[in-house]
Amino acid sequence: MNLKEILTQAKFSIEFLEELFDKTNVGFFAKDLDCKIISINKYMLPVFSVENKQEVLGKTDMDFFPSHIATPFIDDDKYVMKENEIILDRLEMVPMHNFKLYWMKTSKYPFYNEKNEVVGMLGITVRLKEAYDSMVQNTQLEKVMIYIEENIHNKISLDDLAEVALMSKNSLLRNFKETFKISPVAYMKRVRIHLACKMLRHSDKDMLTIANECGFYDQSHFTKEFKAMLDITPRKYKMDLK
Repeated sequence: MNLKEILTQAKFSIEFLEELFDKTNVGFFAKDLDCKIISINKYMLPVFSVENKQEVLGKTDMDFFPSHIATPFIDDDKYVMKENEIILDRLEMVPMHNFKLYWMKTSKYPFYNEKNEVVGMLGITVRLKEAYDSMVQNTQLEKVMIYIEENIHNKISLDDLAEVALMSKNSLLRNFKETFKISPVAYMKRVRIHLACKMLRHSDKDMLTIANECGFYDQSHFTKEFKAMLDITPRKYKMDLK
């Protein structure tokens, strides 16, 4: 039986796959044609910062992530369903319940009804360091990512990262960009902003505390960098959530 045949009889397959993936360390989710979530397994609960799947069903990524994160997710979903195409091993940065941002490796598939019509999409995702065939073959880059994750609240220089990677700065820049399509400095900045968005959405911490815990020099630097990336101040972002 091929994949398309498995994904036919959608309701049965989704229920079966959700139960199946609950027994693994792999995330599973399904969405309808309106990009509303119709199924997730237990692995996905911390991704959405919820305790049970009922809090997620019938909603979209926009209900759980800032728009600059949710929009690319939804754009991929629509592409899969409209073009009847598969997306394999897409690297995505996802902020999770512990306010850290992780690389996820995600694949998305259309699924079909009995008439062979696309009626939704299925996703399978895993944290990069949990993937059996990790896309980061370079262990030095893995060390760099772990270092950034564990020290994001501190000031981190390119020299620091090069020392962790045991590479020259030029080699680090080249290898990191070839693997992740982004420079390590740009990645750190994105991590800080994503983390700040998560904290603004899910904590009552004041702006100065968030700025410090996300590794910005001060509140002014935080506001400047936040607005440069998202075209809105963190205070206004917080107010718009109410």
